[in-house]
Amino acid sequence: MTIALKQDEFRPAADVIAGRFPADVRPSVNQPTLDCYLAAARGIVPTLAEHAAQTRAQRRPADESVAAIVGAGLSGIMRPKMFGGPGLELSDMVAVGSVLAEGCASTAWVYVVWEVHCWLVGMLPEQGQREFYADDVNLCCGAANTAKAHARAVDGGYMVSGRWGFGSGSTHANWTCVFAAIEGQEANGRPLVRMMIVPRPQFHVEDTWRVEGLSGTGSHDIVIAEEVFVPEHRTVTRADVAGGTAPGGRLHGTAAYRMPLPPGAHLATDSSSIGLARAVIALFRDVIMKRTYVTGKAQVDMPASLIRLATAEIEVRAAELLLQDTMRELEAHLRTGAELTLEQRAKARMVAGYVPDMCKQVITSLVAACGASAMLEGSKLASALLDVTMMSLHQSTEYDRGPENYGRVLVGLEPSNIAI
Repeated sequence: MTIALKQDEFRPAADVIAGRFPADVRPSVNQPTLDCYLAAARGIVPTLAEHAAQTRAQRRPADESVAAIVGAGLSGIMRPKMFGGPGLELSDMVAVGSVLAEGCASTAWVYVVWEVHCWLVGMLPEQGQREFYADDVNLCCGAANTAKAHARAVDGGYMVSGRWGFGSGSTHANWTCVFAAIEGQEANGRPLVRMMIVPRPQFHVEDTWRVEGLSGTGSHDIVIAEEVFVPEHRTVTRADVAGGTAPGGRLHGTAAYRMPLPPGAHLATDSSSIGLARAVIALFRDVIMKRTYVTGKAQVDMPASLIRLATAEIEVRAAELLLQDTMRELEAHLRTGAELTLEQRAKARMVAGYVPDMCKQVITSLVAACGASAMLEGSKLASALLDVTMMSLHQSTEYDRGPENYGRVLVGLEPSNIAI
């Protein structure tokens, strides 16, 4: 049975601005540089860590953590410059998200989801962008599945209803971004699907997110039970978003708005696994410095533990550099005015699965060397293992989808999966 969340359980962004949360929410980032945002992110990692257990228990980000993100000026860093944003690239936002994950993986995951949708709104027609970006802070959740969605064209827009699963960040969001096939419309022999944004209260959230890993993301179902009207200017075709050819994106000068949805979103979700792995390395270092075996020998004197630690440091750094290099290569290519090649897109999809898989291997290795106490109730190590496992199962990062595709493209064959 699903349960509709009560209105007072929602934590919309407007309440953050109004000072409802116990935190100073005045933006502290005054210069729109990546270093400035990274410093701000590092500054709130302790707050996110302090409320991580609360986030897991209540199955949504803690209000204090959301307030810290907004207060540090990190919300909306993917807002286009023409609407008051810093004009950063997706790779910059990913770097910020990985820092936040050192404090709380679920909160960082939600942060990246909000910023990915803030980026996607920049591909709408200009009027739709102006309506969304009119508020100082907007948190937008979303879901791309269309199986239970319905939309029909009417004068000036579309009537939309449906249910969309896995709406990470939904409990604080005041907008949602969903996809729906338009009844009776086709493109290239396939149903025409449009991306559209819908404000609260035209949608509601049903309490369906009961999982072990990433339990604090509030990834409930997004529901529009009765048809609502979505004006044309709040929509764009999925083909344009997936191809990096959305007309609204031409308003902005950064590579982000020429980045196709699949590689951009797939790679962005990797950031949380990097930060989580770094946090586990720090935990493991503390464990071996303090732990003594029943024989009286300190774990820090065990060569095997030191080898695991050193290997983990190198492997996570390699995964981080691979992610950064892949994203920046795509962005540099797009800045030339060229479209991404099939090989670049196939490589990006493989990297999107490789990075969290590598982080999962690292975390599994370190947890395995911490003894049975690593699995005690409330253990941060156990939570990290569950979280990274969930990350690696996401459809954007599932490892098995990538290597065959990339290998086929490398030898001149057509990809077996077109969603790249």
